[in-house]
Amino acid sequence: MKSNTESTEITEVVRFENGVDEAVDLVAGHTDDEPISHDEARAIRNKVDWVILPLLFSIYTLQFIDKGTLGASSVLGIIQDNHLTTEEFNTLGSAFYIGYLIFSYPHSWALQRFPVAKYLATNILLWAVIMGLHCVCKSFGGLFVLRFLLGASEGCITNGLLLVTSMFYNRTEIGERVSWTIQCNGLAQIVSGFLAFGVAHSDPGKRPAPWQLLMIVYTGLTLVIGIWFWFLFPDSPVKARFLTKEEKAKAVRRIQSNQSGIETKTWKREQVIEAFKDTKTWLFFLFSTVSNLQNGIGTQYGLIISSFGFTNVQTTALNIPAGVAMIIGMTLSTIILRRYPNARCWIAIGFFMPSVLAAILLMTLPWSDRVGLLCAYYLINFGGAPSWGIVASWVAVTTSGHTKKLAVNAMFLVGYALGQTLCTQFWKAEYKPRNLVPWGICLASYVGDFILLFAIRYVLSTENKRRDALDAICGQEGFGYLEKVDSEGRVVHQKVDKGMLDLTDRQNLSFRYAL
Repeated sequence: MKSNTESTEITEVVRFENGVDEAVDLVAGHTDDEPISHDEARAIRNKVDWVILPLLFSIYTLQFIDKGTLGASSVLGIIQDNHLTTEEFNTLGSAFYIGYLIFSYPHSWALQRFPVAKYLATNILLWAVIMGLHCVCKSFGGLFVLRFLLGASEGCITNGLLLVTSMFYNRTEIGERVSWTIQCNGLAQIVSGFLAFGVAHSDPGKRPAPWQLLMIVYTGLTLVIGIWFWFLFPDSPVKARFLTKEEKAKAVRRIQSNQSGIETKTWKREQVIEAFKDTKTWLFFLFSTVSNLQNGIGTQYGLIISSFGFTNVQTTALNIPAGVAMIIGMTLSTIILRRYPNARCWIAIGFFMPSVLAAILLMTLPWSDRVGLLCAYYLINFGGAPSWGIVASWVAVTTSGHTKKLAVNAMFLVGYALGQTLCTQFWKAEYKPRNLVPWGICLASYVGDFILLFAIRYVLSTENKRRDALDAICGQEGFGYLEKVDSEGRVVHQKVDKGMLDLTDRQNLSFRYAL
């Protein structure tokens, strides 16, 4: 196959052995069939939802709980028992994301080469073991290694989320379900708050210590969810045991308007190169990096709340409303997205505004006004997460070509890990208790977010207009041909939807970018 991103012509005949979509045999020959009815499509979507969403919600809740154990443990004795300085505690927050960053691309390669569900489940079980080993640590060195390995094992989850949702859902549904899943971060804050509040009442003079007891509870939960995930989560619609053969075909046809296919097991080097040459890849990477400079509070939240003048036990409970605020914000953003599916840029900007106000309040309110400061902290949780969730789903629906999609996802998550690694280093002892420098960095990063969001929308909108103009002049078919050799040795061309040919979004001029 040859392609030219600056040309209106593209060879739309692809040899089967060159690596086409795994679902092509399910839908080949159905290109001219009547569209699936609304009721059929909804029934299949509901059936998929009942299996996939509980698992995604459970694993994302658990992931956020597990990676947030450091913040919860900060007021439960982990700092004292492991003789940590402020700088060492901040570095432990970075260690998780260093592992996350380094393993982002290996995970992308593995997610294409191995069964998605089994690969994710293996990593879940691995991180359960790593979480349990935290209990035996007595120094910074041991904790650093485990936090690094925890980030390495958990680094595949978000990439897997973006990949799986693009296999089963259309563009608007992807935005909703990615946001709903990320919304579970709020649920995780509520659950971890109650668990931390419970173990805070245990005797700190006995073993296991409160922070060790918390780690043990989280380890048990992770093992249970990992086993559940192993047996029930599907690798793709093609291999979904809960769907009949006819339902599998309809599940694939239902989302063909995405123009991005389902899954291809051939790693295509040329698609990786294209991903790195694509402007939007770097814009999404920069957004992910800059927006996560605000997220030091994920590790620091216990210290931030206690600095307002609350006891350790009060602090564990007072983080619970932050989770509620996040859930409310995420829910509102998905409702707006369903009503305005091409307004991702404006929705993200709108939900950053409360966070901007919150950062200003945290810098300017009197230090004696601990209720006002606490409410400003809750406001930050209301705003930032919905914006990041909307953009994460935006990444998922603006790329096609299976290898390219994984490469772009990985780049976005490298930016996420880089921002998270850097942000933990801003919360230095000399800035406490007001933390004016960290909050000032947050404000500056919001400005960067706005600029990048406008730039992403401009680039995608301009390309859509260019393609619309080409389509008006030349016309573009929504199908191509798969070249195969039949049982008698004859070369035949089988008409299929373009999305089944594993074309990238640059090669497939029928592809339109969500805005």
